Amino acid sequence: MDPSFAGRRAIVTGGGSGIGAATARLLADRGARVAVVDRAEGADVVADVRDAAAVDAAVGAAERLLGGAADLVVASAGIYRIAPLLEMDAGEWDDVLATNLRGVFLTGRAAARRMVAAGVPGAIVNLASTAALVSDAAEPTAHYNASKAGVVSLTRQMAVELAPHGIRVNCVCPGVIATPMLRLMDDPEAGERYLRESVPLRRLGAPEEVAEAIAFLASDAAAYITGAALPIDGGSTLT
Repeated sequence: MDPSFAGRRAIVTGGGSGIGAATARLLADRGARVAVVDRAEGADVVADVRDAAAVDAAVGAAERLLGGAADLVVASAGIYRIAPLLEMDAGEWDDVLATNLRGVFLTGRAAARRMVAAGVPGAIVNLASTAALVSDAAEPTAHYNASKAGVVSLTRQMAVELAPHGIRVNCVCPGVIATPMLRLMDDPEAGERYLRESVPLRRLGAPEEVAEAIAFLASDAAAYITGAALPIDGGSTLT
């Protein structure tokens, strides 16, 4: 076991699959005690991140499981929907914003309150997306893009407000990553063309590669980094 996170207590929301699951595994492999929060049965703590009371209760339950306040939080819970702007109804918009942006806010607020109350410095890493940085005419996702742009802005504000408490806040902006949410390869020919023409590294990313970046931002090696939004996209935002 790599002991680089020995003694750390971590909460990972959306840790039941994809990037969240890869991150939970990596942190545990490196010595952290990890509590996975997910709305799917089988998580350490089952909760819906859209619900303020449920998030507060989940963070409290995770604290009890971990034996103290978490000093490392990864807000990974999210959903992806495709809908053209002119056909999108308000309910679709609200659902995506509630999960992807409200959920990150509620998670960060609940965890940070407990860190501050316990006098525990720490790190929060939020999951944004390259959709916060660029648009995509081929796959219209105005609600998703807006939610992830909100995560980037929220991260920066959290970083400023929590810095006096010794809490760093950063976010990662994954591009096309091979997770259950990915829709790019539903049409393999179109997907391969996108990778060839729009991703300089010409391949999908792996959840484990995003997890490595998250672990770096949460580690002491990133002690002077806060408020950053790190693209992990094979260079797609460069094209």
